[in-house]
Amino acid sequence: MSILDQLRSYTWDAKAIIVLAALALEYGNFWHLVQVPSGDNLGRSLAQMNRVHIVERNRQAVADYNSLVKNLLIAVECITELERLSTKGYDLRDVPALAEAMQEIPVAVYWAIVTTVVCADHFDFLLGESDDRYEIANFDDKLSAVISKLKANLTRSRKKIGELEDYWRRKKLLQTPTEIVEVLKVLIYHNEVHEPYVYDGLTRQMVSIEVFRKKHVLLFISGLDSIRDEVRLLQSIYEGLLEDPKEVKGYKKEDFKILWVPIVDDWNILHKAEYDNLKLEMPWYVVEYFYPLAGIRLIREDLNYKNKPIIPVLNPQGRVVNYNAMHMIFVWGIDAFPFRPSDDDVLTQKWNWFWSEMKKVNPKLQDLIKADNFIFIYGGIDKKWMLEFTQAVEKIKRHEIIKKADAVIEQYPFGREDHKIVPHFWIGIESLFANMIQKTHKDPTIDEIKSLLCLKQHQPGWVMLSKGSNVKLLGSGDPMLATTADFEIWKEKVLEKAGFDVAFKEYYDHKRRNYPQECSHMQLANYPTDILHPINCPDPNCGRSMEIASVSYKCCHGQTHNMVDVPKGGNTKTSFASKPTKLKSN
Repeated sequence: MSILDQLRSYTWDAKAIIVLAALALEYGNFWHLVQVPSGDNLGRSLAQMNRVHIVERNRQAVADYNSLVKNLLIAVECITELERLSTKGYDLRDVPALAEAMQEIPVAVYWAIVTTVVCADHFDFLLGESDDRYEIANFDDKLSAVISKLKANLTRSRKKIGELEDYWRRKKLLQTPTEIVEVLKVLIYHNEVHEPYVYDGLTRQMVSIEVFRKKHVLLFISGLDSIRDEVRLLQSIYEGLLEDPKEVKGYKKEDFKILWVPIVDDWNILHKAEYDNLKLEMPWYVVEYFYPLAGIRLIREDLNYKNKPIIPVLNPQGRVVNYNAMHMIFVWGIDAFPFRPSDDDVLTQKWNWFWSEMKKVNPKLQDLIKADNFIFIYGGIDKKWMLEFTQAVEKIKRHEIIKKADAVIEQYPFGREDHKIVPHFWIGIESLFANMIQKTHKDPTIDEIKSLLCLKQHQPGWVMLSKGSNVKLLGSGDPMLATTADFEIWKEKVLEKAGFDVAFKEYYDHKRRNYPQECSHMQLANYPTDILHPINCPDPNCGRSMEIASVSYKCCHGQTHNMVDVPKGGNTKTSFASKPTKLKSN
């Protein structure tokens, strides 16, 4: 204890090194004299004086002694290495083995000092100057046990530190990305994988990860359980990326790829079988692995994966532009392309004007919207059509397929209960349009307003399908009625697709091709006719400038139609329809 007291101002590893250095002087001198060459007379005389020759008679004792000294050296090396690691600035909470080792070091140093004292005193016995001897084996066993603990903690500490440094390297690359392929490597593959591959669900072949270079990537990150809905959702996105238009908002659809990253902690036989089954349902790319993901901590921390499916969107530079596009894709489908948060904001605000006017004439509609169910809102002057559409929707609502899909469908026949609200609503919409058309800055909602105003003139009526406040489809009466009436034909699509709205829209788009394309008309009351603005047709497949005839705009989508008579008298009215732009007078 006196030695510890004298060395109290030194660190624990320094204490061990100092006492070992003191022993080394005597131990080194001893073995130097033992190994003096036969021709070195002075050296041999010194060896004789120090009775070194007696060592030859105690070979086993010397061997035991050397074994103890070697263990002492190993113990001190472990102590100094652990102390060195502890000064590297690692958080001991991240390296629990190092924290445990630092608790053991005082005990290890104590036994190193005790062993050093024993070794120093044992010289007298080796040289025959004393009959007293220590039980070297006992100290050797004790020191071996100390070394075993130190080595175990050192091995675990080095392993954990290696993982930490690899994590920090990966994290830095993820936070300062330059290329999408490098980011994917950081998230998925271990360092020893030099040529990573992914499974191509379309060709069912393994392909190089280079297929993602210069691409936008939708990372579908999930477990294996209960993801069939998400798979169907992504199936609709995958198909939407192949459809026209090929370019939206300056982004090419062909530059967007989907990659499934399954998160599985234990790849047992059942998990592998489920993975293989799911993989066969996916035409997009899939990560194929059966070992822990190299970047699983980054996926959980930086991408915020909490054991529920997410879809982060990464750009070609590897930067995360949307940490989870899952909700907006569920709500908007392919209309959310290119899946930025700003796209969600635009789509959410796109129809605010409609709901604002609707709630003015019927405040109770707010309850339907808040329920976030599917809502059919429809209107028209043809009572027979209104009745048939109501009956068709009622039949769909009660269908077993709808119950299986866990969908709730509501309907609101506009103006059926109170006819007075209809003109109030349309006056509000027309006033809104008249205000927007005169602005120098084009409001992005004006196209939707034009679409609704054109449908107002369509016979026999118009229909809007929404999910809560999110408008999914706006269409004309006849193809809408045909779509609802044909539910038995497309009902299975509700379960196969990403929801009722997706299946409905797909069949509606197919059905409307069977109907002749009519001219689009708009008729506005109290419109300032001294300001005649060029207006494009709201039909997305047309877009031509609407013809101005008298106070009438009309668009026949490139076909030849006779002008429809415009009502005259009363308040000033303006009608819009479309052909090549030209101005006529009464």
